[in-house]
Amino acid sequence: MEKLQIKGSWKSPHIILDPIGNIEIWGRSLPENVIDIYTPVLAWLDTYAKNPADQTNIEVKLEYFNTSSSKLLYEIFKRFENIKKAGNNIQVKWFFESDDVDLEEEGKMFADLVDLKVEMVSVKEFEFTFQ
Repeated sequence: MEKLQIKGSWKSPHIILDPIGNIEIWGRSLPENVIDIYTPVLAWLDTYAKNPADQTNIEVKLEYFNTSSSKLLYEIFKRFENIKKAGNNIQVKWFFESDDVDLEEEGKMFADLVDLKVEMVSVKEFEFTFQ
């Protein structure tokens, strides 16, 4: 299985899916067509679920995402939940800026919707470079 990297922009997230168990989603997610961005991610996760790493570490560092992205993020979290239910170790960290109550609540909402422990990590400020 190969590593999948999706280079983001100011409207779409940077995504790194590494078969050694490191998963990162960061930036902003408000693309015009979320299906184009997230379909390869969901397909990769479906393949990964068949033979996951002993430990999967997920870091989500989104400073903003729209409703359409929220639905696909939920689908991603459901796949992680299924990997956990199969007996694998999953660690999820949800990063949010300390003054962004809405994004903190979104992370808590995802944690409530799936059977995963989501560590909420407050940071002073995200420092992303969008090209």
